[in-house]
Amino acid sequence: MTSNNNNNNFNNNTTSIADKIGYWASQEQYSMLDLLKFVIEAERKGFSDCMTSDHFHPWWHDGGYGNFTWVWMSAAAERTKKMRFLTGVTAAIYRYNPGIIAQAFASLDVLYPGRIGLGIGSGEAMNEVPVGFEWCPANIRLERTKEAIQIIKDLWKRPDAFTATNNVNQSIDKDGFVTFQGQYFKIKNARLYTPPQTKIPLYMAAVGEEATKTAAIFTDGLITVSTPDKSKKILDNFDKHARDHDKDLNTMEKIGKPKISYHKDYDEAFKSSGFWRATSLKNAFDLDVSDPRELEEKARKEVSDEKLKESTIIVTSIEDCIKPIEEYFKAGFTRIYVQSTSPNELDFIEEFSKKVISYFESTIN
Repeated sequence: MTSNNNNNNFNNNTTSIADKIGYWASQEQYSMLDLLKFVIEAERKGFSDCMTSDHFHPWWHDGGYGNFTWVWMSAAAERTKKMRFLTGVTAAIYRYNPGIIAQAFASLDVLYPGRIGLGIGSGEAMNEVPVGFEWCPANIRLERTKEAIQIIKDLWKRPDAFTATNNVNQSIDKDGFVTFQGQYFKIKNARLYTPPQTKIPLYMAAVGEEATKTAAIFTDGLITVSTPDKSKKILDNFDKHARDHDKDLNTMEKIGKPKISYHKDYDEAFKSSGFWRATSLKNAFDLDVSDPRELEEKARKEVSDEKLKESTIIVTSIEDCIKPIEEYFKAGFTRIYVQSTSPNELDFIEEFSKKVISYFESTIN
């Protein structure tokens, strides 16, 4: 059975801050079946949004998973009632052709209208090199991402919105057939015969200045791993370029992702955060390392416990999450997705929902 709820679109015009706190589903850390249990429980306890990673290899070899996110999203949307799902993020540079991304997410939106979003980014070596591609410099990956975004957006245009255009590298004829002649991607007379039912939100992951500018110009919002104390320059840059291109900042998201490990025993909470040690490597997202065994070994040697603690909110009382989350909103983030790496995920969902979400439910924008 598919969902017919078409009034559940992503937006940032909610009245409660609690509506802006989503749940993160880690495809690298948990089995697909466990993640289904988690997201069903998360919705039951009050979460309305889920962001989920999209990887081929995990960040950590020992105990890691490599779930195919698009398949899981369909299963998760089928098993929940209104939960909205967003990838964080899908890399449209090598292993995924942008035309196929457009087709896949359009089809998901037909099945679950208004509940599907696409987060896009320039990827990591561990997701592209294992399937036969060379790892290229960041500037090339960004250019590939720009081209992919333009193709996806053109293919998502619904038949009633077709307007014939003919630019130097890009054209759409009166029947909606798209041709794109880019430096890296090319499509010829392509059309989605199963178009999206709603406007699918498209966000982009960025930290650097040029990537943030790209997100502001070409997408509906920014996803960044920057913490509140280090985010001002990034968010200001995003706002500036959005305004320069006549974008309405009131409709654009600025999405953060705090990582939390909760357990009443601090040592247990800290130990569980170790799965993500490799993400604290210097220039982690640009590393030309694709083997999780090598990432794990490198992280054990180069990432100290102190550095790991800086990257994770480690708490023995769930209420201690409240202030760090408030800092995200004070810094200018419009939505966050809490990534729990807690020893017992169901306990985290229960306690977070009972004491943290309930706190924010009484906090009106």
